[in-house]
Amino acid sequence: MKAKLIFLAAATAIVVFSCKNKPAKSEATVPVRVSETPAPVVSEYHKYGIKSGIVTFETAMMGMKIKSVLYFDDYGQKEADEKYSGDHIKSIDICTGKERFVLKPDTKTALSNGECTQGVSYRFSWDEVSKADPSYKPEKLPNMTVAGKDCESFSIEHASEVTVYAGWQNICLYLKTPAAGSFVIKQAVSIEENVQIPAEKFQVPSDYQVKKMGEL
Repeated sequence: MKAKLIFLAAATAIVVFSCKNKPAKSEATVPVRVSETPAPVVSEYHKYGIKSGIVTFETAMMGMKIKSVLYFDDYGQKEADEKYSGDHIKSIDICTGKERFVLKPDTKTALSNGECTQGVSYRFSWDEVSKADPSYKPEKLPNMTVAGKDCESFSIEHASEVTVYAGWQNICLYLKTPAAGSFVIKQAVSIEENVQIPAEKFQVPSDYQVKKMGEL
């Protein structure tokens, strides 16, 4: 499947507080050590409208149905996208909040793909698409129900081919794109909202060998 349009936006705010104290005057001046502790970095960017979730997808293509499961936390800054072959996980795209990796469970290897602070999956946003390149001919479509959610929907056009997206809380829950004279349709079949997800889900397992691009 080819992705035709990716719109990702990010904003961060850093506030640092410091204080200085003057030593008291005396016959023997004693240096006063000042402790300066910066305030923690707080991100205002919310990729999704809910803090955490587990979304199970089914992709129909060439007469087959393929399962994938998206886990996310911290409003989408951390994500893990599991891709299946039957009931077996073939690969996992993860974003730790800082770095992106592709995990291969069969070989216990992790391919480093550099910096990642906004997850790994597409962020659904009609507001962003409608203000983007007009050559893609963005068009607002009627709402549609996907996995029990009332989703906004829009289409874009590229090389005379129309792709349809639908989403809820900025989570893309439906994608229909032309492919080889037919269509690939990926849609959510279940959603778990604001669930507790283990931190390990967004980390490289300790027994995996980490490799960089070009080393595989």
